[in-house]
Amino acid sequence: MQEFLHALEHSAIETLMMLPFLAIAFFILEYIEAKVEEKSSAVIEKAGKAGPFAGALLGLIPQCGFSVIGSNFYAKRIITLGTLIAIYLSTSDEALLVMLTKPNRILDILTVLGIKLAVAIVAGYIIDLFLRKRAESHECHHRHHHDDSCEDEELIGEEHCCSHTDWKAIIKCTAKRTISVFAFLFAANLALGYVIELIGEARLQEIMLTDSIFQPLLTALIGLIPNCAPSVILAELYIEGAISLGSVISGLCTGAGVGLIVLFRVNRGVKSNLGIVALLYVIGALSGVAVQAVQFLF
Repeated sequence: MQEFLHALEHSAIETLMMLPFLAIAFFILEYIEAKVEEKSSAVIEKAGKAGPFAGALLGLIPQCGFSVIGSNFYAKRIITLGTLIAIYLSTSDEALLVMLTKPNRILDILTVLGIKLAVAIVAGYIIDLFLRKRAESHECHHRHHHDDSCEDEELIGEEHCCSHTDWKAIIKCTAKRTISVFAFLFAANLALGYVIELIGEARLQEIMLTDSIFQPLLTALIGLIPNCAPSVILAELYIEGAISLGSVISGLCTGAGVGLIVLFRVNRGVKSNLGIVALLYVIGALSGVAVQAVQFLF
């Protein structure tokens, strides 16, 4: 019972911190739909060119708010897959805040952030380069059906198209979407938090302390847990010298926080979402292994 109450308290606080990001993201989405729908193709095209770089920079900001916004924007195809992956890879959740408590490790902090930023930008542009034709076809199909159906609204459980032109209607639809995703996010966070409480953070640390050149493969897997606990543990272990630079890189690259939960809530297609998670894991794990190998050689 104590574990559940602790998970409930932690989940409530963590989810409430996401509420402003959710509201902002959905307000922007509603505004775009209502005011500049006819210019959506131009918006997507511009986002596709500068998206991975801008997304990677924004993802570095502590907390996982931008990964939440990125998930919502990708569901509406306002940003490309490369931009979404760039945001996820650069997101560090609360790890950066933990690292900043050790100002004497500023060089290590900058190294981690620099590598994550580079991985995010390069991966984002490579993905968009190889998937550009497919992405453009997908976006075209998405826009074609947007005018004739409520398909987009099915992403968030709405039963009608929010066709509106006034601020009152925009705010109303924003509130509906925000509450819907907030409730889903809270329930998912509570379940995950309870599981982590049952396992224990000490046990998670023991699992991650397996010393091997393949340790990044494990930390990348643990980083996928959509909760702030893994990123905090990874940061603490790295600061204490318990895990390598490659391991913390892989774990923090895959640690997109609750952005992954929101992705499964708002983006249609379970297979597509699982593919995104798999792509995130492969990039994060390989990046960590590469850093580990370089350290081993030199």
